[in-house]
Amino acid sequence: MPDISTKTVPELPPIAAARASSPGIAWLIVGLACSIVAASAITLIGLLIFPQFAEVFAGFGIDLPLFTRLVTRYYPAIWLAPLLVMLLYLFWPQRRHRARAAGIVGLLAFVAGIPLAFLSVYLPIFNLAATV
Repeated sequence: MPDISTKTVPELPPIAAARASSPGIAWLIVGLACSIVAASAITLIGLLIFPQFAEVFAGFGIDLPLFTRLVTRYYPAIWLAPLLVMLLYLFWPQRRHRARAAGIVGLLAFVAGIPLAFLSVYLPIFNLAATV
């Protein structure tokens, strides 16, 4: 029987080396998650809330503001945000900043997109209140 006490076991790579092979992957994950959540939320707003508001204001004979009309017509375009996050990650000029750039764009889609969708819903109410 061979002596196994003298055999060496290959070393596993250290955690630092594993982290260095995928710099900033957390940024990409956060950016993708935020952009998908923003796109889902804005789509739900577009499917459930926009039609009700449009009917109510059409019943009053009030024209919707341009910003509200644009958002109600083109809200599915928010699904370009996750695609943009991936494109930035793949094609950003500086390799070490790709994940961070993609993550920031995803966060911006979340932080700015959802409030702007709600603003477009309430903008006609603000305009109506200003005329009363």
